[in-house]
Amino acid sequence: MTTTNSSQTAWLAAMCTDAALLAAERAIEEAGTIDEYSAERLRLSLRSSLEPAVLEVLQKMSSPQIVLQPIVHLEGRTVIGYEALARFGAGSDTADAFRRAAERGMQVDLEVAALNAALGRLPDLPPKVFLGVNLSSEALLDLRVAEILRDADKSRLVIELTQQAQISDVAQIKQRFRELQTEGAVFCLDGAGVGFLTGARVLELEPEMVKISRSIIDGCVEDPGKQASIREMVSVARRIGAVSVAIGVEEIAERDLLLAFGLDAVQGHLFGEPSIDVIDATIPGDTLLNV
Repeated sequence: MTTTNSSQTAWLAAMCTDAALLAAERAIEEAGTIDEYSAERLRLSLRSSLEPAVLEVLQKMSSPQIVLQPIVHLEGRTVIGYEALARFGAGSDTADAFRRAAERGMQVDLEVAALNAALGRLPDLPPKVFLGVNLSSEALLDLRVAEILRDADKSRLVIELTQQAQISDVAQIKQRFRELQTEGAVFCLDGAGVGFLTGARVLELEPEMVKISRSIIDGCVEDPGKQASIREMVSVARRIGAVSVAIGVEEIAERDLLLAFGLDAVQGHLFGEPSIDVIDATIPGDTLLNV
């Protein structure tokens, strides 16, 4: 396995040290018998001794573990691809890991490590099935990412632009994606319909795949407002000839509603949870899909 790079290791060491210091801080508060001067000396001593020790351990760590979640075409009832999702040690929440990395200015470093690990899973996939990899706009324009993608089989890659960072230059992002598209990659917008990936922005960026935000899908069966948002995103996708995908589908009723709305594909625990192994999707076998 590939070891973590130096900047990623430094960030992880700092994160682990912060967690240890937080635990020490709670212990100091619970003890209640130590004066503030002594408490501050203890904090300084802990930081100076903890971080080198944590660094020594982390230098032996492998790259992020990559799990795969199937993406299923609704009418064809076939797996058309898998999204690569990074998982970090000790059960750390992925979103929280990237948030904390961003706070330390190391988000792109973590994305580079995750991309490297994700591409290593491509040979595991069946032929003619794509691999979806996530990149923020900042990472997409990073020279390290360009170097990694240069030798990748882009004919089987769907590059999902996330909302981890705002798009500062739409024209530059479009140009970069057009370059990758000429080499066979598919351009996808992840989490569309909320944040800065509104319908107008989707039309402007002209992706080939549109993943509708989980926050819109969740509870959509009972929420007319969310249903209207889904219809809008499906309409936008059709206008530009893009494949529409709903993410976070967990209920059969959600699946049936999405099929009725004309969604092309779905991803979620109803069809398959993220797994280290390449699994076939479970296709629920009742109602609309049997018509």
